[in-house]
Amino acid sequence: MKYLVGIATHTGENIDIHFGHCKEFQIIEVTDNESYEPVNVIDAGRACDGTCDHTEIARVGELLKDCKYVLSAKIGPGAAKILRDIGIVALEIEAPIDYAIDKIMVYDQRQAQANRG
Repeated sequence: MKYLVGIATHTGENIDIHFGHCKEFQIIEVTDNESYEPVNVIDAGRACDGTCDHTEIARVGELLKDCKYVLSAKIGPGAAKILRDIGIVALEIEAPIDYAIDKIMVYDQRQAQANRG
């Protein structure tokens, strides 16, 4: 099974930026919760310039709609709800990308087991 993860990163190495301030999202493809690789960068523009407009957040969400998860250092409740409404799980984590993807693979496996349970 494959799925995509959107990463809010300023440096390309760490998850280190607020969802609404991220201009480019790195897209990671995870395969069978065992391996992953970067597959794309989405130029999203900023969803929030100090006044978080839900139209802009929804626009960025639409660009990320193929992702199962979006990881960012911070995300507001309005943005998290917009993503959740289109089927994306938004999670806050400030960490190196490799570490975060390892954690998301474990999380995804546990979620799958719980849903089968």
